[in-house]
This record gives sequence, C-alpha cells and structure tokens, in this order.
Amino acid sequence: MKRTLFSSILFAAAVAGTNAAAAPIRVSDVWSRPATGTAVVYATIHNDSAEPDRLIGATSPIATHADLHESSETKMPAMSMSSGSMGNMPMNGSIMSMKTLPAIPVPARGTTSLKPGGYHVMLDLRHDLRAGETVPLRLHFAHAGWIAVTATVRPIR
Repeated sequence: MKRTLFSSILFAAAVAGTNAAAAPIRVSDVWSRPATGTAVVYATIHNDSAEPDRLIGATSPIATHADLHESSETKMPAMSMSSGSMGNMPMNGSIMSMKTLPAIPVPARGTTSLKPGGYHVMLDLRHDLRAGETVPLRLHFAHAGWIAVTATVRPIR
C-alpha cells in the first residue's frame, strides 16, 4: 500500500513537472516607447497548446494600473465639395479610436500580436519611461496563469 501510494505521488509530481516545463504560452518581442504618464506595451504571444487562451490582465510595479486595449481605424469616405467639405477642403482620411477590452484572444496553436494600431497593454505610469530602460510586467492568461516578461523601451524612430 505504501509503495503504491509513494509511486502515485512520484508519478503525479513527474506529470506536474512535465506540464510546467512545457509552457503553452510564450511571449516574445516585448517593447514600449519612451512615455510620460501613460505607456503602451506591445508583444507577440505564441500559444503552443491545442486549446485557445485569453490574455485577461497585466500588472507592473512601475504602473498604478494596467488595461488591455484595442486601437482601430475607421476610414472616412471621401467627400467631394458637392457632398460635403470643411472650408472648401475635401474631407477624407480616417479616425483612430481605442476601447478597453476584458480579454485579448490567443488562438490554439497560433499567435496574437500586440502592435501599434491594434491590441496593446496600457500602463498608467508611476514614472516616465526613457529609451533603454526595461519594464517588468506580469501577464495574466485565463488558462496559462501568470507569465513574467520584461519590455525594452525602444527609442522613437
């Protein structure tokens, strides 16, 4: 009985260790820009699992608050002077908007990009970010749990 119980415990520990070693979520190319007040963090999230996951939160010691956001661009139809103008100038172009999200999807065996003009993590900063600094972050996934990453603050090009 003792031997069977001991063997079961060892097997469970080995399985748990194997699962922990094969992390289903990997995060790469984590970066931000120099910022004052509010910073935006971008990254590439890889899901090696057969199950989809979701980024559901983030935290950083350099931020009072972190939110998940999505930026989007709405194209405005070109308007001629006969259909509408502003000061005899044709109105065309696009409008950028941003919304807070409860989660960012990460597909099974797929990749989600956090990039300018799309998904990102927004941080309310405790101090300004300068080029060359690093930013510690913890990303919270619905299934994979917490993953620690470091963002590099890249100079504006």
